[in-house]
Amino acid sequence: MNKIQMLISQIDCVDSMITAKIENERAMLNDLFFSQLGTTYQKVSLAEKQVHVKNACSPITSELD
Repeated sequence: MNKIQMLISQIDCVDSMITAKIENERAMLNDLFFSQLGTTYQKVSLAEKQVHVKNACSPITSELD
């Protein structure tokens, strides 16, 4: 019975480690996504200000018309 309890304990430990790894990777991917989203937004905003891109959803478009 003692060996079974030890195996269960080791499985629980491995499960905790895998869960933590998955959560860390998910957080890293979310950070990367939002970082790229912010960078893209800044590039689009800069292009709109320089009138290289006309975005129909942007308030700056109505000012130009």
